[in-house]
Amino acid sequence: MSEPKTLALAGFSSPAFAIAALGLPISAILPPLYAELGLSLTVVGTVFMLTRFFDGFTDPVFGVLGDRIKTRWGRRRPALLFSIPFLLFGVYRVFMPGESVTETDLLISMLILYIGWTMFTLAHTAWASELTTSYDGRSRVMSFLQYFGMAGMIGVLMMPLLVDLFVAEATMFIRAEAMGWLILVSVPVLTMVAFISMPEPSLPVTRQPPWREAWKIFKRSAALRRLLVADLLTGFQGGVNGAVHFFFVIHVLLLPRSASLFLVAMFVMAFVCVPLFLKLSYRFSKHRALCIGAIHSCLTCLCFLILPVDSFWLALFLFTNIGVNVGGSAFLMRAMMADIVDEDRAETGAERSALFFSILTLTPKLGAALAVGLVFPMLDWVGFSTSGNNSSETLDGVRVIVAITPAVVAASVALVLWKYPLDRAAQERIRVKLS
Repeated sequence: MSEPKTLALAGFSSPAFAIAALGLPISAILPPLYAELGLSLTVVGTVFMLTRFFDGFTDPVFGVLGDRIKTRWGRRRPALLFSIPFLLFGVYRVFMPGESVTETDLLISMLILYIGWTMFTLAHTAWASELTTSYDGRSRVMSFLQYFGMAGMIGVLMMPLLVDLFVAEATMFIRAEAMGWLILVSVPVLTMVAFISMPEPSLPVTRQPPWREAWKIFKRSAALRRLLVADLLTGFQGGVNGAVHFFFVIHVLLLPRSASLFLVAMFVMAFVCVPLFLKLSYRFSKHRALCIGAIHSCLTCLCFLILPVDSFWLALFLFTNIGVNVGGSAFLMRAMMADIVDEDRAETGAERSALFFSILTLTPKLGAALAVGLVFPMLDWVGFSTSGNNSSETLDGVRVIVAITPAVVAASVALVLWKYPLDRAAQERIRVKLS
């Protein structure tokens, strides 16, 4: 199988812009928005956690169904088209709620959004994994998705940044509405660009094992178990960072007008660091590149313990450094999962890329769900109030949550992945077996 051309791969990868633009608001913008609209922090955290768990439950279901699709237009294209109405309706409902909203409104809207988001993400990522079979080629393909994903995060963050610059008393409601419109416009447009840019590969028809056999993959693959644990932890770390970012910057660091700017700086650095992690993966292997990033992230998070209040430039430096690891983690894990798909096919004869990527989509969602579900009650426990009437002890508690929790998690990621078994040599042996 020849490697995809750069221009065609860029067009194919462009929908990652719109899909990645969803991720950050769900953890960093929407929970504070609904708290601002009158729901308690515990209620908001619980709803976001429960809907993430529902999303996690549906991921493998849609994965199995996606691998069983057989049409003359392919498997991935029909799934992408079918997902778009759910995705757009969910975005509209979640990002543009009325002035009066209930927990039931939030719950239903999030469920619809997650259904569309899951179907779209699985179809697009599974399609990407089928574009090449080489160890480094997969890193290249997934890095393009990461480029556009980072661009999407930067783009969606520019919306509230512009709002903060031009609206004197910007609210989370106004920020979320601006983000929502960017996503609503970009999803259908970029999906059409992808369809025009890249044909869907014609893969040989393979048998699909019964549903009950899908779970046996965890028992067979040590690489899969390690990757999923690392991905769960990474999702938890990102969920913690995102859920408390605005609270930390506004109330602890006393830099309210810089909160969105720090996020933009973080994801600009992530975008810049994608080629760095790609080269590290070529030099040291994918899992060792991830370990390097996790260790850097751990040390950076610990620095928040001593970051002085109202120190704009130091804060900007630290948040920018947080973005370094963000640039490498997601695309390298997807490239590693594509190798695990090969491992499974060599052992079972089945081609189940959508199922495997559904599991990889599930783990960071569960991690982020646990983060929001645990961190928001922790904020309640230390006595944090969104109104700003917080004691110094309460603010110190928030600082500890922001620094220690993600640092411990990042260190755990490095420990889990250090002896990851499916390296370059192992993948090449599998490809020989499949040829």
